[in-house]
Formats: sequence, C-alpha cells, structure tokens
Amino acid sequence: MIQELASLNSLKELEINAKPGAFGAWVPEDLLGFRNLQSLTLIMPARSVVELLPAWCRENKDTLESLVIICKSAPYPNDDILQSMLPSLQNIRRLHLAGCIKVTEQSVGNILADNCRIQSLALETCSPRFNMGLFASDCEAQKRLRFLTSISLTVPTSEGLINVGNGGTDEFISYEGVDHEAIKELIDLHASTLRRIGIQRLIVPLESMAYACEKCSQLEEIFATLCGVGRDALAQALVAGKRLRNVHLTLMTDVAGEMRPLHLLTAQEICQHIARNCGDSLQLIGSQTRVWQVTRSFSTGQTVRTLGPYSGQQIPEQFLMMRA
Repeated sequence: MIQELASLNSLKELEINAKPGAFGAWVPEDLLGFRNLQSLTLIMPARSVVELLPAWCRENKDTLESLVIICKSAPYPNDDILQSMLPSLQNIRRLHLAGCIKVTEQSVGNILADNCRIQSLALETCSPRFNMGLFASDCEAQKRLRFLTSISLTVPTSEGLINVGNGGTDEFISYEGVDHEAIKELIDLHASTLRRIGIQRLIVPLESMAYACEKCSQLEEIFATLCGVGRDALAQALVAGKRLRNVHLTLMTDVAGEMRPLHLLTAQEICQHIARNCGDSLQLIGSQTRVWQVTRSFSTGQTVRTLGPYSGQQIPEQFLMMRA
C-alpha cells in the first residue's frame, strides 16, 4: 500500500502513523518514495523513520510547506536531526512539534532564522530546557514571526508567554495561569494576522479571550482552558468573534481549592448556550473530550442553532493540538 501511494504524482499531503508495519509490511526506506509533498505529518514516528527525515526532506525541499511531528514523549527528533533538516525547510510555513522532549530553542530558532515567513507555529511539550526567554528575545531582535497567523504553546510555568511576542518580562505565567496583560500585549502585536490562538494547560482569564475576539478581526479558532466562568459571560466574550468557526474550551471549576473539570453534561449545556448566541460562522464547538457540529434550522422565521454529532472524517484539530 505504501509503495502504491508513493507512486501517485498528485499526492501532496501525507499524514501517517510512522511506525514501520508489522511483519515487514513496509520499511522506513519506503517513505523516501514520497516526492513533491506540500504537507507532512508524522504521528508517533519510530526512531528509524526520524533518522530518515533529513534525506526525506531533501527530496521534498522545493514543495514542503507544512511539517508536523507528533510524539508522546520521545528523545527523537532532537536538535541534531532538526539541524540536519535545516537546508530543506526554507519554504516551511507551518511548523508544529509536540512531545519532542529533546528539541530546544536552538534548533527551532535556527529554522526561524532561515525562514521568516512562518505563519503557524506550535511548540508543545518540547524539552524542559527550552529557554522560552532566549527564544523570544531572538524572535524580537531578529523580527521573526512577522507573518504569524497561528500560535500554540505549552511552556514551563517559570517562563513568560509574553516573551514570544515582545521580549518582555518572564513573570506572567504562574501555577494559576496566564496574566491578562501578557496575552493582551501578544494580541496587540499580532492582532491583524492571528487566525488561531491555542493556550493549553494554562488557565486563561475570560477577559483575555474576550479581548482576543474583539481585537483579532481574522480570528477563526480558539482553544483554551478556563476556570469558574459563567455561561452568559462566556457567550458574551465569544460573540465578538465575528469569524469564529472552531472553539474548544476545557472548562474547570474550583472545588475546595482543588481544580476539577466540569461534568461533561454541564459543559455541553454551556456549549449549547454559546452556539445559540454566536454568529453563523461557528461550525464546531467542543469541551472536555467532546466536539459537536453546530447545526442550523429555521422556526417561525428565526435561526435555531443546536449541537449535533461531529461528522468529519478526520480527528478534530483541537484534539491534535492537545495530544501531547
């Protein structure tokens, strides 16, 4: 099957569980047959596949625009592998790395140094030694990420999210979440281009989400974690996002000082309330472990919005973002 797919000249995107098949169904070298790819997504790649990446990317360097590597918690790829791939990544517009625990700011910074047109950047559960402060300072000094439309970060609590935007202080992220001023400054820097905002495993202030919806005129997707928010206030915050089409909220509550997720039925009721109040652009909304498709019908001259089962063939993007 792999060989047959590789022979298709029209194939431009490949997403594969990158562990060689059992009983020799396919070997890593078979992947080198895929040429002229525009998008490459590797899910849980075996080490033998990762070691082929530099050669594989060379075969696709003129066309490759999107590189996504999803690991659970793997020591490969690492900085050395990414450095070897560097000459082949100059056309990259989308770079997403998840669970690559040996990747630091050094290799990611080198990729950005050779490519200033990155539009979508996701760094999730990379090395605990990833120096977000240094990375952010370099981005600011070298004017990188000028064309950014999407950013998703999971960072240690000692690091500052604001640094990615403007080289600010590193005091804003704490155990309790992200400071509103940090998010506000990041939004102010990229308001005209941001289409997606994802902040995972850090509590986001409701006022920050409302500010993003109000200021980012191109915003289409929000993935965030919130605690102790009311459904009316939440709907009011999101209604300002005139182009929002995909929203996923991890909703938490404080029980005697312990943070716990809302019951799924309660979360679903909140999502239903949001869907009723938001505009016609909203297509998907989810919370906790579920995603619903927003369906529309007409009754007595009015549009009625309800939640229906997700009917897409692919895993919803919000779960790909939270996989690590």
